[in-house]
Amino acid sequence: MSDSSEKPDSKSVDETAAWDDSGATETAGKTRDLTGKTLGDFEVERLLGRGGMGEVYLARQISLNRPVALKVLRTDMLNNPTYLSRFEAEATAVARLNHPNIVHVYMLGCVDNIRFIAMEYVQGTNLREFLIKKGALDLPLALSIIKQTGVAIGAAGEIGLIHRDIKPENLLLTRKGQVKVADFGLCRDSDADKIHLTQPGVTMGTPQYMSPEQAQGHALDHRSDLYSLGVTAYHMLTGTPPFRAETALAVALKHVKDTAVRPIVHRPEIPAELERLVMKLMEKKPKDRYQSAAEMLRDLAKIRDSLQATTVTVPDADLAGIGNGSTASASASVVASPTPKPPRVRPAGPGLRVRLSAIRLSSAQMTGLISGCLVIGLLWGWLTRTPDLISGSAPQPVAMPALWMVPEWRDILKQSSPEAQYRYAQLHVAKTDQEAAWLAVPGHFPSAREWASKAYIQLARELLRRKDADRLRAFSAELGRWNTDRMHEEELAVIVQAAVDALDGKVEDVIAGLGSKNLDPKTVIDPALLELSLEVTAQAANARDRGMGRVPQGLREIQANLLQRLYNVELREPLGRSRLG
Repeated sequence: MSDSSEKPDSKSVDETAAWDDSGATETAGKTRDLTGKTLGDFEVERLLGRGGMGEVYLARQISLNRPVALKVLRTDMLNNPTYLSRFEAEATAVARLNHPNIVHVYMLGCVDNIRFIAMEYVQGTNLREFLIKKGALDLPLALSIIKQTGVAIGAAGEIGLIHRDIKPENLLLTRKGQVKVADFGLCRDSDADKIHLTQPGVTMGTPQYMSPEQAQGHALDHRSDLYSLGVTAYHMLTGTPPFRAETALAVALKHVKDTAVRPIVHRPEIPAELERLVMKLMEKKPKDRYQSAAEMLRDLAKIRDSLQATTVTVPDADLAGIGNGSTASASASVVASPTPKPPRVRPAGPGLRVRLSAIRLSSAQMTGLISGCLVIGLLWGWLTRTPDLISGSAPQPVAMPALWMVPEWRDILKQSSPEAQYRYAQLHVAKTDQEAAWLAVPGHFPSAREWASKAYIQLARELLRRKDADRLRAFSAELGRWNTDRMHEEELAVIVQAAVDALDGKVEDVIAGLGSKNLDPKTVIDPALLELSLEVTAQAANARDRGMGRVPQGLREIQANLLQRLYNVELREPLGRSRLG
């Protein structure tokens, strides 16, 4: 294999090297390059990248004439005998494992006090770079990656190995669609991780896929890896990680405290069973997750079988486009340039999503009539598939929005009527339980749409006051899909979207939303809706002030109209009704 056929993309190496800790110091402050040196049986050819644990090199094993990835430890780590002992024990365990979905460890070496590991050199790309280029993955490919990674986690768990760092950077994809998990069993530098967690502006590091128990420094077992696989699966299916924040520490805290937005909010065509699998992997408490990779794989097999029965695709998708035939990666290393594919078409409105991207018909082989028949047949197969497979894409009239947001609503004592439930939330619940109490209204009384809407208004006000843009955004999307012909609920959906725009600093969008005819202050009745709208305008005005800009006249006019309408409502209507919201 010639050097020209394996030359890596030097621009992407630093970000994707398997030991990249995004901000750790380089080799204890010293930069070294072993290019051109010979370490025992290995000729070092080129530096691939640096990370918190050391450097990654492309090398050639002289005796077998094969390319390998050499991972060289930082010199300061050589002074920690406990670390070295654990490092060698786990690397040796991985070498014994010899699993097709785990990057092979060939040997440990030490030459001239340079400690290194010789590992399998994988041609292809890593999942992180693939997601950057492709966005959310097609379901068959995502399921294949989940399956293969789960198999690797299970195999390692059988010999007591925990990865501790399952994330897209460490999942390598070959051009044939095989997944190779990199850095299995390699120790992490806990001090470096602590530094990394407190760095401002870092959002793409390990904490983005970290389990709650790992974020809190608790003891770990294989279920921590399953949680990280769930977060990675979420990213693959939706195109975004479940949690984002300004610092890595804030992201880690979200893993501990916050409930992720349901994947279906980002991508309505995700089957309900697949969403349940991902959310179960991401349960906060290990006891509530899958207890083994094998248990998860059984459920995944059922989902794969259902999808294969209703779609035209291959079970484990061929990734022939990702390598371009000439680019390689060293462990989680060098990025290949994927072959562009047609963009996925996602209908804007609700309803059945018919995915035809997997259909490849040659006009030279098929007549127009046969092509038409095939398409009709595929459409018929999609439309007549079992209800559980379309539940992710078709509107669900009985599903109430946002109940996933605070599952503890079930712990709120059920009252005798929806109004009593609303008053209980309004008058008798501690501030810390307020969100759960409001959700208990639609949760316990889903058919009482009027009271549910009023509770949703109060929930939106809570989220706006907390400046929780992520959950407001998800709430807005669910309200938009909520089957209703009630003007009151349509107005709420528009106002919640305006709240999202206000938190995002999109003042013009706030004006457009609140200024729409559906929100004419002359027709809106519910004072709680008016109060929520006023709070949105105040947030938008504050955002403009922080940007050192003048508050637009349109926003001032909306505020004045809302205040006047609220004043008129409270003058005209009895106290009990006017303060109903």
